[in-house]
Amino acid sequence: MRYFLLATALFALSIALGMRVSPVASAETLKRLEEMFQPFASMGPVQLFVLIFLNNASKSLGAILLGVLLGLPPLFFVIFNGFIIGALISGLKASLGYGVIIASLAPHGVLEIPMLLLATALGLSVGKESLNRMVGRKSQVKSRLLSGLRVYIKWVLPCLLVAAAIEVFITPIIASFFTTP
Repeated sequence: MRYFLLATALFALSIALGMRVSPVASAETLKRLEEMFQPFASMGPVQLFVLIFLNNASKSLGAILLGVLLGLPPLFFVIFNGFIIGALISGLKASLGYGVIIASLAPHGVLEIPMLLLATALGLSVGKESLNRMVGRKSQVKSRLLSGLRVYIKWVLPCLLVAAAIEVFITPIIASFFTTP
C-alpha cells in the first residue's frame, strides 16, 4: 500500500510540475503534437484498441520487471508520464477547456491510471527488495516479482483491456458532448 501511495504522490506532483513548467504550450508545440498523433487518426477502432492495450500492457509489465533495477525504471515511468500529462493539460486548456480535457481522460483513466500506478508500485516493491539484496540484507526479490506478475495477470491486464476499449469506443462519445461545434 505504501508503494501505491508513493507512486500516486509522485504522479500527482509530476502532473503539477508539468502544468507549472509548461504553463502555455506554443502553437508550434501543439502543431507538433497533432502531427505526431496523425497516424493514429487513420487507424480503425480495432487497430487503435489493440495498439493502446499493447502499449499500456507492455509499459506496465516493464514497470514491474524493471523494478529489479533498484526501482529506478518504474520511478522514472510514473514521473515522466505524470509530467507529460501535466504539460498536455496545460497546453490544451486554452484551446479545449478543462471540460473536454477531463471528459477525454476520465472515462478510461479511472481504470487505466490506477493500474499504471499499481504496476509502478509493484515495480518499486521489487526495487526495494533488489536494494536489500545489493546491500546484503535478507531479500525477497523473486517472491515479490512473482507476486507482482500474478497481480499483473489477475488485475492489471484485464483492467487495461477494459480501459483501452473505453478509450477507443466510449471516451470519444463522452468528450464530444463537451466540444463546441
